[in-house]
Amino acid sequence: MNANGIVTLTTDFGINDPYAGIMRGAVLSANPRATVVDITHGIPAHNIMAAAFTFANAYGFFPEGTVHAAVVDPGVGGGRKNIAVMAGKYYFVGPDNGILSIALAREGILSIREISNPAFLRDIISNTFHGRDVFAPCAGMLSGGSSFENIGPVFTDYRKLSYPQPVIERDTLTGEVLVIDSFGNMVTNITETLFRSFTGSRSFEVYFASERFTRLASKYEEVPAGKPLAIIGSTGHLELSMSSGNAAEYFMSAAGSVVSVRRS
Repeated sequence: MNANGIVTLTTDFGINDPYAGIMRGAVLSANPRATVVDITHGIPAHNIMAAAFTFANAYGFFPEGTVHAAVVDPGVGGGRKNIAVMAGKYYFVGPDNGILSIALAREGILSIREISNPAFLRDIISNTFHGRDVFAPCAGMLSGGSSFENIGPVFTDYRKLSYPQPVIERDTLTGEVLVIDSFGNMVTNITETLFRSFTGSRSFEVYFASERFTRLASKYEEVPAGKPLAIIGSTGHLELSMSSGNAAEYFMSAAGSVVSVRRS
């Protein structure tokens, strides 16, 4: 697989501090011809699950040979490893804390390397900013055509997130809110495929907090402004949303909140 010169960044660095810009600079220092694309720097701080889910729903829209760097790293400077992965059509770079695991399960791993070759690192590596000192230089080097095999030794036992799975008990499907986007849409772990297979042609009710929905909306404007709705969102998952409003604020709910679907 040949790198195409594109590097994506997914972090919890935010936009008020210089960290995201510094990481971009570190990529470009390793490969001045790289095209750096920010997927997001708005992951909630230290939230590896939100990062893994968000990243897994974004990386596949990039062309073959893209290098994806994902860094949400509360264990920076600790015992977790720094890894680079060749999987499917892409290269992935990040901490071995589960942030890459949902994407890797979808792509199929070809090879994993521990990032240890000094040629792929900054000269001085801090214990608090591996995004700048490890992952950005490695991503830049890969995007410029450096050999994946030279990154470091083969690594096999990578960490997989304990992804919360929906549960079916007779006529009830129970899931939970995984992430909340900046619009307040509450994305659950119930996929459209699971929802359709569970409900089939039977009538159903979606319960969340004090609300009961007897149908899925196909677009936000199907309900009046300020009213909540249940919808299959762009990620292919069941969402609790609001027409021209913020569902998370309306429900005063957070990630981990329970949603249930009952068929009759």
